[in-house]
Amino acid sequence: MSYSQLPNQPPAYSNAGVTEESSQPRTFGDNIPDDFKYSVDVASCELPIRQLFIRKVYSLLTIQLMATVVVGFIIRSSDGIKLWAIENTWLLFVSMLAAIGCMIGAFFKARSYPVNLILLGAFTVFESYGIGVACAFVESEVLIQALLLTLVIFIGLTIFAFQTKYDFTSWQGAVGMILWGLIAWGFIMMFFPGQSSMMEKVYCLIGAAVFCVYIVIDTQNIMKTAHLDDEVISTIKLYLDILNLFLFILRLLNNDRD
Repeated sequence: MSYSQLPNQPPAYSNAGVTEESSQPRTFGDNIPDDFKYSVDVASCELPIRQLFIRKVYSLLTIQLMATVVVGFIIRSSDGIKLWAIENTWLLFVSMLAAIGCMIGAFFKARSYPVNLILLGAFTVFESYGIGVACAFVESEVLIQALLLTLVIFIGLTIFAFQTKYDFTSWQGAVGMILWGLIAWGFIMMFFPGQSSMMEKVYCLIGAAVFCVYIVIDTQNIMKTAHLDDEVISTIKLYLDILNLFLFILRLLNNDRD
């Protein structure tokens, strides 16, 4: 019997597919697979992945807040822009509707990069214009006090939310009902001006307290319920919490000054 002929060898498997896949650059999700990002929440991930997600959220949030401060400073420092804003109040309503539209679009396209970031940027610009106009006619001392108070409260609540073992996310339903009641109260005050200063203070204090709780809730949601590709949604929620807290504090301080 001759052993010179060897049996047929199995075909060689090419690693071209692997090479091709690894050569494709990842998008904003870095090296985390898409199916993993969409199906796994942050709380289930290892510490480095959780830290990466949190860095993304707070980096985007910092950029948003800095952009808002810059837009507000530009509007406030220019008499021409302030006069133009007064003469074109319709633009406030347009910017408000545009901000709502961009926010809704960002929620629907939250996992579509870079569309989500484009919508986030547009939302920030439109929202910043409204905030800038609202702050343009407030005294500098009151404005600085409101900014510092908001910053201190936000940092303190963020540290508290990361450290506490109590789950504040169970408060979402109750706080949401209070928020809707607050919105209804605000509409009533719009149509029936001339409310007492005490009523105004109570309204502002309740509003500030509601968004303080929302900061804690949304911060804990980042760590517990958010998915790895939800950085835009998480950023928008925290951004709105901070802005609303700031506006209520600003309104409260401004009324005290009057």
